Amino acid sequence: MAVASNPGEIVLLSPLTGEVVALEDVPDAAFATKAVGDGVAILPTGKLVVAPCDGQLVKIFNTNHAFALVNDAGVELIVHIGIETVKLGGQGFTRLAEQGSFVKAGQPVLELDLEFLGANAKSVISPVVLTNADDFAPVANLAVGSVIAGQTPLYTIRKK
Repeated sequence: MAVASNPGEIVLLSPLTGEVVALEDVPDAAFATKAVGDGVAILPTGKLVVAPCDGQLVKIFNTNHAFALVNDAGVELIVHIGIETVKLGGQGFTRLAEQGSFVKAGQPVLELDLEFLGANAKSVISPVVLTNADDFAPVANLAVGSVIAGQTPLYTIRKK
């Protein structure tokens, strides 16, 4: 499901339940300066991480702290759970989908142990970024406040 309100527009659904955080407020310079890509971050309150749109899971890191998804319109996304969570060696994460598989928007990809992550990660703030932002118009309609995984529109992407 790629919700489209206008032709050529792709509406990403929130991959996490929680509170939206501006990318500039992420405690990691690569994300805060948008060097990785454009988007927003979420402070998670729910344990499931779902696909924000239909697409292929082109990469799930061995440590399960992040995944990359590409859809049929060429949108390349990274969902990165927490900051410096790669150092946890996979602890706090359970993989629910496999690299290379095709997923539908809202389909579970990871399950989080928020108590463990909250105690051991630098931060659980989780960026959701468009990594090939140069191929698209600036992300628009950024969500604010509370979001629900697989239900709340997070932001809109449109081809240039």
